Amino acid sequence: MIRCLWLALICGAAFHVYAQENPFTDSLKRNLETASSDAEKVKWLGTLSNFYFPVNRKLSDDYNLQQFQLAETSRDRKLMVLAMLSNARRHYNMSGSQENINTGVSISEKALDLARSSALDEHQAWSYIYLALGARLNGENDKALNYNNLALSIISTLDSDSLSVNGYNSIGNTYNAKNEKMLAFRNYLHALSIAEESDNYFLLRGSYASLANFYLGLDEFEKAKDYWYKNLRLTHRFNNKIDRLDVYNNLGRVYANNKQFDLALEFYQKSIALADTLKFELVKLNSYGSILDMYMANNENKKALEFFNSKPELQAFMRNAGFEYIVDQAFGMAYTSISKFDSASHYLRKAEIGFETKASKANRLWFYNNMGTFYKKKGDFKNALIYYQKAQHVSEDTRNMGAMQLIHQNLDSVYQRLGDFKSAYFHNNRYQQLKDSVEKLSTEKDLMLLEVDNENKRKERAAVQAEEDKRTRHNIQYMGITAAIAGVFIVLVMLGIFSVSAGTIRILGFFAFIFLFEFIILLADNQIHHWTHGEPWKILAIKIGLISVLLPLHHFMEKKVIHYLTSRKMLELNANTILSKIIPRKNSESDTVEQ
Repeated sequence: MIRCLWLALICGAAFHVYAQENPFTDSLKRNLETASSDAEKVKWLGTLSNFYFPVNRKLSDDYNLQQFQLAETSRDRKLMVLAMLSNARRHYNMSGSQENINTGVSISEKALDLARSSALDEHQAWSYIYLALGARLNGENDKALNYNNLALSIISTLDSDSLSVNGYNSIGNTYNAKNEKMLAFRNYLHALSIAEESDNYFLLRGSYASLANFYLGLDEFEKAKDYWYKNLRLTHRFNNKIDRLDVYNNLGRVYANNKQFDLALEFYQKSIALADTLKFELVKLNSYGSILDMYMANNENKKALEFFNSKPELQAFMRNAGFEYIVDQAFGMAYTSISKFDSASHYLRKAEIGFETKASKANRLWFYNNMGTFYKKKGDFKNALIYYQKAQHVSEDTRNMGAMQLIHQNLDSVYQRLGDFKSAYFHNNRYQQLKDSVEKLSTEKDLMLLEVDNENKRKERAAVQAEEDKRTRHNIQYMGITAAIAGVFIVLVMLGIFSVSAGTIRILGFFAFIFLFEFIILLADNQIHHWTHGEPWKILAIKIGLISVLLPLHHFMEKKVIHYLTSRKMLELNANTILSKIIPRKNSESDTVEQ
């Protein structure tokens, strides 16, 4: 159960908030110093405030205060709303704390009020998206769905790729949390379609990550890997090494979930090695936390304890970020697993204060369950019952069916040990009902996977058909252009046959050869972009080389052809050959008839 707590912290403390003095954060500060507008300054102050939130709260608050004051004194309502949402985001990023979630929701509500009173439609939509995130973190999925629908009703009237992609991914996350997988999947696909059309790095990254996590939740590990590998290729295409650290860790997480622990460890080590190259020491904590989680998930608790003890910087970060109770619980449960109950009790008692006063609902749920496990293993079933009942209350509040099933099973065994067989029977029945529901969901999941596969195939067929239609349309156009060019040159040659002014032939010849050589360049463009993958300097180099050949060839051919067509020799040839051949043939035919 430690695993769930650890991931709640690691995932909540989103990758981009880890920072320290290093070349990357130095570049953020330079961007702030060179910013020439209030909008740019608000942006970079918000980024720095988010970076320092988990590692230096005072510095983070200082940057946030500067951001707020700048936005406030500018009296620009858009900047004021953006500053509020940036502040909400830094709290949501550390969602292991209930206080942070509550603060994020409160600030998002203020942002919505200001955006609404200022008639800022786009910023209202962003505020609803942030409120939906807060509601999901609190387990209030119906409330989140309402916020998402309000956001999308506004988004439908606007033209913003960024807002649309984030809006559809957000409602996809909400449907996923509600276990309405097909609706989630369709919204993720819609977001991806917009992101692909825009070819925007950040939008593609978010859409690939959403679909990867969606498939991971369905235990479709190969599909999840596919999308994380898409993100990996994206970081190479746009040369973003910082985000590559996160991709390596997520690939490690997928391989770990698929029980491919060697490959998981390899990706975690890749992330650590890249962090060393970038001199980004603190980012390695993500990888350390993931390795620790992998050991715990594989029930290698002794190995996990040894690893945790070997990384004092990880413990220091957790305590500095205000999550010392997570550290204490990790030690407590590790000692529980090796039956050192006195040491376990010492750490768990310390951890309890933090969980009761700071932790989110999800983290409290698993802490109570872990405490019940500690007392049950120790043989203190009365205290085990108290904590399992606390866990039951939170699991029902958050509607976590998997947790409810496990807790009713634990309550059944504890009541049996206490001799209360009536209560044990009740919880056993409840456990069986939940088990049946989970098995039904599993069956539904299999059917849903078939639907998802069919949806994918339908989308692929539609894409293939669209590409085929496009190719056919382009081929028709190319044939038309080719016929037009041929027609122009036929007319040009016919003008050379008759006594047309040289000026007319030169004008038509000028346009005919421009037409021809521009068509050659048009045909070359597609192949050039394919060869260069859109690299501007490569396209420029190839086009300079191509034009250096085509331009003199164009002038040479145009000069020679027009000169020939306008020469007296061409006119004499016309009279002595074509016309003379036509007339004698007619005379010859007349003579034959007379005879």
